[in-house]
Amino acid sequence: MKISVDWIKDFVDLPRELSDRDISERITLGVCEVEGFERIGSVLNNVTVAAVTAVEPHPDADKLKLATVDLGAGKTARVVCGAPNCRAGIKVPYAAIGTTLPGGFTLESKKIRGILSEGMLCAEDELGLSDDHEGLMELDSDASVGIALADALGEESVDDLILDVDNKSLTHRPDCWGHYGLAREFAAVFRTPFRDKFDENWADTLRAKIARGADQTPPVTIHVDPDSANRGFLGLTVDGVTVGESPEWMKRRLNAAGMRPINSIVDISNYAMLETGIPNHIFDRSTIRGGKIRVRRAGEDQVFVTLDGQDRKLFPSDTLVCDDVGPSAIAGVMGGLHSSVAENTTSIMIEVANWTDAEIRRTSTRLGLRTDASQRYEKSLDSQQLEKALLRIYELVLELNPGASAVSGIQSDNMSDPVMMTIDTGPGRIAGILGEDVGTERLVEILNALGFQVEEIPGAPAGDDGRGKTHRIHVPTWRSTKDVECEADIVEEIGRIIGYDNITPVSPAHDIEALRLSPAKTMMRRAQDFLVLRGRGLEVMTYPLVGEALLDKASWPIHNENLVLANALTPEHDRMRPSLFPSLLQAAADNRKEHERFRIFELGRSYADLGGDEYSSDLHQVGILFQETTENPFGKLADTVEGLLNYLSLPARIVPADPDKAHPLVPASWAGSHPHEFADVQVMGQSRGIVMSIHPQVSRAFKIKGRTAAAVIDFTEIMTRPVKDKTSFKPLDRFPGSEFDLTVVAPGKSYAAGVIGVVKKLNIKEIRSVLVLDIFALPDGDKALTLRIELRDPGKTMDAAFLKDAEERIISALNKAGYPLRS
Repeated sequence: MKISVDWIKDFVDLPRELSDRDISERITLGVCEVEGFERIGSVLNNVTVAAVTAVEPHPDADKLKLATVDLGAGKTARVVCGAPNCRAGIKVPYAAIGTTLPGGFTLESKKIRGILSEGMLCAEDELGLSDDHEGLMELDSDASVGIALADALGEESVDDLILDVDNKSLTHRPDCWGHYGLAREFAAVFRTPFRDKFDENWADTLRAKIARGADQTPPVTIHVDPDSANRGFLGLTVDGVTVGESPEWMKRRLNAAGMRPINSIVDISNYAMLETGIPNHIFDRSTIRGGKIRVRRAGEDQVFVTLDGQDRKLFPSDTLVCDDVGPSAIAGVMGGLHSSVAENTTSIMIEVANWTDAEIRRTSTRLGLRTDASQRYEKSLDSQQLEKALLRIYELVLELNPGASAVSGIQSDNMSDPVMMTIDTGPGRIAGILGEDVGTERLVEILNALGFQVEEIPGAPAGDDGRGKTHRIHVPTWRSTKDVECEADIVEEIGRIIGYDNITPVSPAHDIEALRLSPAKTMMRRAQDFLVLRGRGLEVMTYPLVGEALLDKASWPIHNENLVLANALTPEHDRMRPSLFPSLLQAAADNRKEHERFRIFELGRSYADLGGDEYSSDLHQVGILFQETTENPFGKLADTVEGLLNYLSLPARIVPADPDKAHPLVPASWAGSHPHEFADVQVMGQSRGIVMSIHPQVSRAFKIKGRTAAAVIDFTEIMTRPVKDKTSFKPLDRFPGSEFDLTVVAPGKSYAAGVIGVVKKLNIKEIRSVLVLDIFALPDGDKALTLRIELRDPGKTMDAAFLKDAEERIISALNKAGYPLRS
């Protein structure tokens, strides 16, 4: 958005000693970000009127011409020019060598295609007068040659500083989208008085003029449907207008603000919006069919032609401004083509309204039509400013059309009540937050300059620390629309005006203390450490959102239909996952493409679909997956899970389970459950985990070659309990122990736990540990288990006879239990 400082000076006098850069920097620090600035208008005093006396083609360029120009006082110049309208007999602006044009470009003497150009003939955009670059700016034929262009245009003062403001820095400040509101900010920043030209005396004068025709029957009636997006609607009918060219001062300011002049009525509309910050729309009254204006929802899909001649597809929920026959404008966005002001318009209907910010943004975004009006409505404007904008438009209409008059007074409907907001605070509280003592007098001065009203709260104590709420701040209506809402906002107002760069930086006086992790976080960190350092796994992170296709691929029967997102970005991520197993299998499939064997784990969440009022439950789980090419990883995975639970000091055991029966973590008869290698993990006496080999049928669905084992442990109910370190320390053994390995044959459907149990039940106190070294299948369907048994007596060295006897007793017990030695 472009801001004219010359326009700002209508309301406030700025210190003369300030440079352009000073103004830009102060406004950036105190109000909004100024991305750039440039000085325009002063160039018009350095550019003169020249008469083109002769034109001949350039010898080395088809599109260039050599123009001989009369500069007055007997001086001439030869200029290389490429403008299509360059011809003998016209008078144009001439910039001599050394002239600095808008944008900082200074003319230098140089050759253009081999011929020296003695200056430059200018178009309007090159002088900062408009964006027109179709050709040279042609001046009146009676303009005197050699005089300054400013004198030829009849401009008294056209020197102006233009600030280019970043719109994003004003998103929360709807009052600053006009020069009137920004001028108040300039006054506060530079500590100069604000001249409110639009005060009550001014308003009363215009109301009196309008009231002269208030007894007439309204030629246009207004009705606003309660369910529309409207937040206030004012209308005024004016007769006796003439559509023509706007005066130079108005066109100059519109051009400076980046808006192209069109005609006097349209320019008045745009000028008032740029000044007050309130958009408006001016109808040709003769196009309002039936003499009625109705604001309503579209009610059905339809196509509407806007001012730019484009067809716009409207939805039933869009709000329209209609006449008695059909739509005349898309509310808050753009007017219609058929109701626009034409050259023969003599009577107009001025509309100044306010609209619901969110609805205007949705409509304009959907239509791809972001206008100056919609950008302002999106910021949540103050409906109490509508009358001020309407009166300003009427004043401008009277200035350009002295014979015009209002008909039947101001029509209004659906005007909302003002938002009256007060905030209690005090100078001590503000100083405590800012870290800078402002003082009561300065605080009141700043807030009054910004339009706030400040009063002391009678009898309010300042408090022992001086931070009591001693003052009540009355927030102006133009700042209470989603802008100033709490005490912190008042502190921000004070801080930005005194300047954050003027606050002495002080280090915060806070003790730095180490934070203690929660029990849940501690348990998860320890689980991570174990699975990486001892389990030799790599952590993966998968999405908690999955799609129905993945669940079907894993043959997972639970689809969490009640946990499907209403606005999912893709079908692949449209619901909360019911289990970690499908996600782990997909991660395994992706990794199997690059690695023949790997171990992965995830600390994540799955979601139980509870239905009803409870809706869902978050389950904090650890998923582990081992993948091998030929070896069976089930035993190693079971050992890792057992080691993890021991490391976490959780009482647990792994016992055989039936895959055909329901388990808290696996549905009954899941296709991915292995019929034999399926074990329940019981923690604190309850089933809280599962260890299994993945059935080849599901592995093939994911194209996972080799053998896969997976486990899921649910920590939801136990992770909040503090982890107790039950590590016990014992002295090193003084006497040697003995290990021996043996391989036994077991039925194919049996578990290694059964074989280990036989050994541990023997009444041999010297048995220190029993480990499974390997498991492999035999051709006849049985399987072989290799065990390693450690014997150790803490009080003496075991002799050979005892070791021999112990080995025989172990082998005999295994043989009787159905686990003979493999021959």
